[in-house]
Amino acid sequence: MDVTFSESVPMGGTYANGALVWNTPHEFTVDFTSHRSPTHDGDAHDVLVVARMKIPTSAMFRIVQAMSANIDRYEQQHGRITPGPPKEET
Repeated sequence: MDVTFSESVPMGGTYANGALVWNTPHEFTVDFTSHRSPTHDGDAHDVLVVARMKIPTSAMFRIVQAMSANIDRYEQQHGRITPGPPKEET
């Protein structure tokens, strides 16, 4: 497959550590987010939307299948993924 990147897509990618997902009867919308450090009061978190994708429902089904297969392969190679917040680097 010959893949071409749009000039607006950063070649190094864009970091996201969260996602918000909703749908209509015709498409899914996925906002990829970057959760920044807690605010000064320690309670609220700043969330920055770094990318928004609008995906037809038929394509979303195939994407979820591909993600599931990739997660299975990842866990076979590297061990089980445990859900939870990312660990703070020190």
